[in-house]
Amino acid sequence: YLDVFTINFFFREIRQKLIEIDGDVVDVEDVKDEIFDMVKPTDPARITFSDFERCRVGGTIVSMLTDLNGFWEYDNRENIIAEEAREELEQLLQDNMQ
Repeated sequence: YLDVFTINFFFREIRQKLIEIDGDVVDVEDVKDEIFDMVKPTDPARITFSDFERCRVGGTIVSMLTDLNGFWEYDNRENIIAEEAREELEQLLQDNMQ
């Protein structure tokens, strides 16, 4: 299972790398709260494998806790989506002008 201690253990290295790269300090409590909100575990103190299967975002959570790029992509998902939409719109406008 995954509990607050385990989340802190895994996220500690990601957090340290973020601080080294750009000084960005990410609050582990915020990450923990977000993970528990995403999973909505049956036991509010821990996340089981069954909870991961049921929530369908287990892969995202594992990536957030073990891979700097995975966390960055999740943390910046709204900006990434907006940028992709802007690029698609620009392409459509270019296509219509031809």
